[in-house]
Amino acid sequence: MHRKPIILILTSRDERAGLSKNLADSIKKIGTHNVVVISDDKYSSRQKTSRLDRLVQMQEDYQQILVEKSRKIKSGKKGVKSGRAFRISNAVKRYRPELVLAVTPYAYFALTEAKRKAGFSTAIFYVMPYFVLDKQSYGDVDSTFIVENQDVKSALVAQGVPSRKVMTMGLPYDIEKKTPLEVAALKQELGLPKTMSVFLNATKKDGVEELFRLLLDQGGVINTVVYAGDNKMGGELRLIADEYNANNVVILQREEQVDEYLTACDTVITKYDISTIYKAFKLGKPVITFGGTAHANREIDYLVSHGLVMHARENLEIVGLTYRLIETGVAATYVRAGEKWVENASIDNIANYLVSYIGY
Repeated sequence: MHRKPIILILTSRDERAGLSKNLADSIKKIGTHNVVVISDDKYSSRQKTSRLDRLVQMQEDYQQILVEKSRKIKSGKKGVKSGRAFRISNAVKRYRPELVLAVTPYAYFALTEAKRKAGFSTAIFYVMPYFVLDKQSYGDVDSTFIVENQDVKSALVAQGVPSRKVMTMGLPYDIEKKTPLEVAALKQELGLPKTMSVFLNATKKDGVEELFRLLLDQGGVINTVVYAGDNKMGGELRLIADEYNANNVVILQREEQVDEYLTACDTVITKYDISTIYKAFKLGKPVITFGGTAHANREIDYLVSHGLVMHARENLEIVGLTYRLIETGVAATYVRAGEKWVENASIDNIANYLVSYIGY
C-alpha cells in the first residue's frame, strides 16, 4: 500500500489561534500528504523545570532567552539518550517526515536544538510569527523561514540566511470576511445592538478590569464584547457589568467563540496578539493596541509606522481613540491599510508551498 508522505508539525503551549490544526487541515485538504502534530506536552521536559520549559508557562517576552539558550548548544554533540532532543529525534525517526514545521518560537528552538544534538538531516521549516525581527541570531541557516514581510526577510538575510530560504508569504491566520449585510445579520443573531460594538482582548495582567470599566462608562454609546479567556476572569467581569446594570456586554470564555464575535464587532481593542491583529486586518476592522512587553512594543511601533494600527499609551487614551474611529473617514483609512497589507496572505498558499517541497 502506498504511503503518503508526512509533514510533521511541532507546536507548544504558546501557540495562537489554533494555528497548527488550521495548517494541518489545509495541508490535508490538498490530499497529497498526511500531517502529524506534536505539542510540547509530548516532547518537552516532563517535570517542566528547565529554564526553557518555564518560559512557555510564563508566556512572556522570552524570544531573546530562547536564542541565548540555543547558542550554548554544541553543534557537534550527537547520540542524545534522553530529554527533549531525544523525544523530538524519535518522532522524526518514527514518522520519517518530508519536513518538520515549527509554528511557535519555543517549538523552533527546541527543534533546532534536537537537530544539532541528534544529528538528523530532515529539513526544518519555521513560520515566524513576527512583524519585526529582533537583533538576534537565528544561527541555523539550514532552516527555511516563512515570514510576514520583506523587512523580516532582509534582516534574516543580513544574518547570513540564504535569500532562497526565506519566503515572504504573510502569516497563516485566515478568517472569512463577510459583507456588510452578512455582518448586520450576524450582529442580530448574536444579540448585538446596531450601534458601535468593540471587541476587547485583554487579560488580568493587561488591566482588563480598568479597560472594561472605562468602556462601560460610555453607557449605550459603545457595546463591549470582551474575551476573558477563563472562568474566573469571566466571573469577575460579570460582577463589574452587574455594578453598571449593563445589558450591552458579552463576555466570552471559549476561544472558539472569538472569530464569530470578532467578525461582528466594528472595532478591535487588543493587547499585542498577532493572531487577533492579523484577523482584524483580514476582516477590515480598525485596531487599537495597548501595553505589552519590549518585544510587543517593537512590533506595535512597526505597525504604527506603517499606518496599520492606533496605539494607546495609557488606558484612558483608548476611549478617545475609539471615539476618533467613529469619525467619518478615520476608521476607513486604517481598514484600507490593513486589508491591503494582508491581501496576499493565505494559509492555503503556505500549505501548497509546503507540500511542493522536495527534499534532497
